Amino acid sequence: MRTAVLLSLLLASLYEVSAVENTSPFLAWSPQEFTVSNELNTQVISVQDLQRGVYDLVDCSHKAILVVDEPELHAADLGQKGRDKLKNQVHGAESSFQIPFVDGPVDLERLAQRLSQKCQTRFVDADESEDAVSSVHGPSVIYKKLTSECVKENGNTLENLIKEIRDKFQDKFLVLYSSSQTKEFPTKHRLSARQLPGDPTPTKQAGLFHNYTFFSQGIFMGLLISVIVVPIAFVGIFWNLSVQQPQRFEKKQN
Repeated sequence: MRTAVLLSLLLASLYEVSAVENTSPFLAWSPQEFTVSNELNTQVISVQDLQRGVYDLVDCSHKAILVVDEPELHAADLGQKGRDKLKNQVHGAESSFQIPFVDGPVDLERLAQRLSQKCQTRFVDADESEDAVSSVHGPSVIYKKLTSECVKENGNTLENLIKEIRDKFQDKFLVLYSSSQTKEFPTKHRLSARQLPGDPTPTKQAGLFHNYTFFSQGIFMGLLISVIVVPIAFVGIFWNLSVQQPQRFEKKQN
């Protein structure tokens, strides 16, 4: 039983390691209750399924929908320092859900425009002017792109936006938070990598391990599983072979 639990935890951790590249998280929260469909109740989702699920989620009952775009946002970034204001917004909401891994960048501006067309409300680009939100009158879909590299400054911007929206529409708003650009992780050259014609010749670094990758995630998974499975199988086979037939019967005791 313990072995099965350890294997499950190991495979789960390895799955998370292999799933984080080229993904971005998606968060949604609101002071009002909303129902999350089974399609959105997942850890990994494609961009198409996410857009379809969010489109169905929005029932146009909110007076304001705030779509926030933070480029190169990654699920691991949500646990960093300076995210307290974002965490407080999500945890303090009446309804919320999170999807850690969206398989690819999300065109949030296009999503906001589609939601505006669905609800027949005004589309507001908060980046055009500083008083774009304060000048809003009536139901609207507001798009905001966070351009600062400072996490704390982005948190202050988000808090101020939500405060302005709350002053105008009380608690009748919905916030959608994700990224239109996935974070790029440094990778090494693969053994099967090919250079396209016309590409500049890359500068080669000294050393064999700087130019090629011999230890991939698949090899790592295989080695870890072998380290656990092989000893267990060896012990089981050894115990089965050590079982011997009794040489005599036990004496009957009165």
